[in-house]
Amino acid sequence: MLRRLLCSVFILFHMPLLADETLPGMVAMAAPSSLYTGFTQLLDDDKTLVKEELIDLPESVQRVALYHNGDRMHRRIPKQVHLMIENKLMSRILESGRFEMIQCLECRTTQVAMRADRLEVSHVAVDNQALRSLGKHVRADAFLFWNASVQDNKFTINLHLVDSRDNKLLWLKEYSKQTTLEQEVEGFDSVNYEFMIGAWGIAAERDHLTDGSTEEVKGISVFGVRRRETTSLDDSLQYTLALEYFRNFSNTENFDVSGINLEGRIIADIPSMDDLIDTKVYMGLGQAFFNDTNALVFRFGFEFPFFSDGFIDYGVTYIPESTAKWGEVDNYQNTGKIGGSSYDLSLGLRF
Repeated sequence: MLRRLLCSVFILFHMPLLADETLPGMVAMAAPSSLYTGFTQLLDDDKTLVKEELIDLPESVQRVALYHNGDRMHRRIPKQVHLMIENKLMSRILESGRFEMIQCLECRTTQVAMRADRLEVSHVAVDNQALRSLGKHVRADAFLFWNASVQDNKFTINLHLVDSRDNKLLWLKEYSKQTTLEQEVEGFDSVNYEFMIGAWGIAAERDHLTDGSTEEVKGISVFGVRRRETTSLDDSLQYTLALEYFRNFSNTENFDVSGINLEGRIIADIPSMDDLIDTKVYMGLGQAFFNDTNALVFRFGFEFPFFSDGFIDYGVTYIPESTAKWGEVDNYQNTGKIGGSSYDLSLGLRF
């Protein structure tokens, strides 16, 4: 009778726990956006689960199953944040290409039992032998145990990779990030600044007054600073705002092409190229002011990585043909044409 009463009371007060592993009222008490954004920033950090950390592990470990071993009843982590963490862990591991991930439904099973008039809540792997049996059952070479916690604005994720055949600890790691709610809101968008130097193949011309010939110049050097932003809404898209100064450094006695260009740009990732090289495509629209005139600047091309903090842009620049004013030179007209389509080549460095 006593056992039935205790079981009834336990089921009544812990049904939400068994259903979604969250205490009643826990979501309302601990589901502010800071939890979600804090763990998102931690898991999206370039220093979290990098491939180099996993390369040196034994080659015999290929198939890995996630196993959450944290006591979430005493950690204010709601279900939606728990699932997000698990999904991002799997995504980061799959992106590394080091392991094959296994969906282990048994690893999620919670057991409730009565032991000597006491209720016990446990997972499937209650001891090392049970863990080895579970590994054989799901055909996993290893289990990646993980848990997450928050304490004094410090977000922490602990990982332990355990061999499913002999329970040997293969690798352990702790990732943490100290932050505040204000910092999370401000840092929800990732911002970088870049310096770039490049060239446009834009052509300009100037007519000779005596013999009717036309002198041309092709090629303009470009220097600029760019602000690049990545939002959490879609990390495959980036947005930039750039201020560029351009000038020609050839035939300066007859030409003086100089001005500034203010440009906005959208940069999109190309996932299908990731196996070959991390390639992005960009499209930009700017407004250039030069030689008593102004014109729109259209740019399209591809971005490739160059070392760890550098990149190379290669594409096409188009400026509608305009009439520009040149400096006074004997026997030459003071105005001429400039514009057209040409190559766009830039070398940039993030800082």
